[in-house]
Amino acid sequence: MAIDVKQIQLRLTNLAMGVIRDQSFTIDPGWDKQDFIKAIIQIAELSLNDQQAPLLAIGVSVATPVNTTTGEIIALPFSQFTVIHEINFKHLLHSHFQCPVTIDNDVNWATLAEKANGIARHESDFVFIYFGEGIGGGVYFDNHLIRGAAGMAGELGHIMIEEGVNLQDYVHKHKLQEALEAGDDLTTHPALIIISRIIASMATIMNPNMFVLGGPLTKYPTFIPAIIALTRPQLFTPTLIVASEAPNFAPLNGVEAGTYDLALAEFGLPAPDDVAIK
Repeated sequence: MAIDVKQIQLRLTNLAMGVIRDQSFTIDPGWDKQDFIKAIIQIAELSLNDQQAPLLAIGVSVATPVNTTTGEIIALPFSQFTVIHEINFKHLLHSHFQCPVTIDNDVNWATLAEKANGIARHESDFVFIYFGEGIGGGVYFDNHLIRGAAGMAGELGHIMIEEGVNLQDYVHKHKLQEALEAGDDLTTHPALIIISRIIASMATIMNPNMFVLGGPLTKYPTFIPAIIALTRPQLFTPTLIVASEAPNFAPLNGVEAGTYDLALAEFGLPAPDDVAIK
């Protein structure tokens, strides 16, 4: 299950990784927390109505930072997805369906999907950055996803750029998408200049071999070349900056593979090498 600001995506699979059901539901902006909880339970129950086999595991992707151990949503200032802040999906779904639940934020799941099946599948040290309505990062080092003490690692969209304005709001403020749609010269665009500085700083601090850039904004043909042109002069060591090969539903692909691993663990079985997510 992948939950973002606009929709809930649900995918039901069997142990052969065959897709039984793939559905998407639009989120009503008028929902409060109780409406949201009711909708999540009803959507999950609906997908299981005609199934005879037991539900072995549930995976959840949320478009906000989350503590993967406790399942608690990390409520950040300037968040645009406050309706889910006090919902613990891990506890909610475990108590209702009586099966193990795994949860992480959408960019971490997308990072794991990139490692499992994308352009970073042969990389042990890389950073995935998502550019869309929000901006987020997934940090993958020494063949492990780095989540940080509270699940906040890689949340570059929340870096403060000026007083009261974080990076993702700064990008909206300076109308980056409009500039992309107009085909403007992005090498002088203030948002791209800031983004390039942040990527260069991350390269200096973490020294990854590769930055993988994904999300809706990267589909514009001028976006990634402009970032490369602005960032490379600031790098101290050669670092690849490449476009993601993962589709838009990369978070759902990642959570699907993670849930599959969890289901196999219920039988004491290791995950096959070609789908394992660490």
